[in-house]
Amino acid sequence: MRTRSFATLFAAALLAAPLFAQAADAPGLRITYLVYSGRPNPELTVTDPSQLRAIESRLGDARSAPARAGAAAEPVLGYNGILIEHVGGSAAKARPQAVTVKGRSLSVDTAAATEFKSATAATRVSAAAGDLESMLLKLGQKRGVLDATTLNVLLDGK
Repeated sequence: MRTRSFATLFAAALLAAPLFAQAADAPGLRITYLVYSGRPNPELTVTDPSQLRAIESRLGDARSAPARAGAAAEPVLGYNGILIEHVGGSAAKARPQAVTVKGRSLSVDTAAATEFKSATAATRVSAAAGDLESMLLKLGQKRGVLDATTLNVLLDGK
């Protein structure tokens, strides 16, 4: 087996660094399936441009529904929806805040809970939100993040 010198490995790392930096800075969406209590939820990151366009299009349709302000949904044991967050890219800070989609509802938290009041959220109800949720559930299964049993439980609970 041939050994490489430290200088060769260091040079290779320097050449690869810009590629890793570009990959880390690539715009994307982190999709978190809010399924479990007490253990990590399944998640995936979408960076494929065509998938991003499809998700962003459905997200835009769901956001176009009228918003209702009110108390945020209380977390329950079991499925609490799908959290969608913008990640990466130089414009990530200018991206809209995270949203949660569950059924026909798309919610954006507007204020965190305090000792004296419940959390609040702006919620939009539309068929587009339901379509987005279905699309993201199928994507989770396709990517191997959601197994068939978990997916069936989620779909039955809708």
